[in-house]
Amino acid sequence: MAATVSQGHAGSSGTEPEVAATIRSFVRSEYPRVVAVVGHATGDPDAAEDAVQDALLKVLRDGHRPERLGAWVTVVAMNGVRGRQRRSKAERRATDRMDMPAPVDPASSTADRVSVLAAVGALPDGQRTAVLLHYYLDSSVADIAAAMGVSEGTVKTHLHRGRASLATALGEST
Repeated sequence: MAATVSQGHAGSSGTEPEVAATIRSFVRSEYPRVVAVVGHATGDPDAAEDAVQDALLKVLRDGHRPERLGAWVTVVAMNGVRGRQRRSKAERRATDRMDMPAPVDPASSTADRVSVLAAVGALPDGQRTAVLLHYYLDSSVADIAAAMGVSEGTVKTHLHRGRASLATALGEST
């Protein structure tokens, strides 16, 4: 049985008790299947449950009122997991490009991450924006130029200077 919530967003019909009752019904009847589907579709069963819970929070917190709750939660959760996977993949590519070893133990690499984040945060605005877009979001030079409203040559200069500043700040040879 598919749980339905009134159509629309915040301000639409559907009182909080009705929405809460619908979510309780969803959790009892559809939740395990939705988590399984998201896990199989994304290949990440561990992240699936978190993503489904995040999607349910959006219904409560942001006032989303999808007509078919199960389908909406499934799509939102799959998008959430895939987004996290893309970010993780982009981070791995960024560390590969910077010839930095990928962190093995998150607890032992916390200080390194803090140092890198502090060094990136200390860059001038243009360099910081270019570095973050390129290495953390895997944006192309052309996309960064369009987003920043500058030429591709300016982006390349920002990236070059940013890398040099980061290497100096982090005590690495260029």
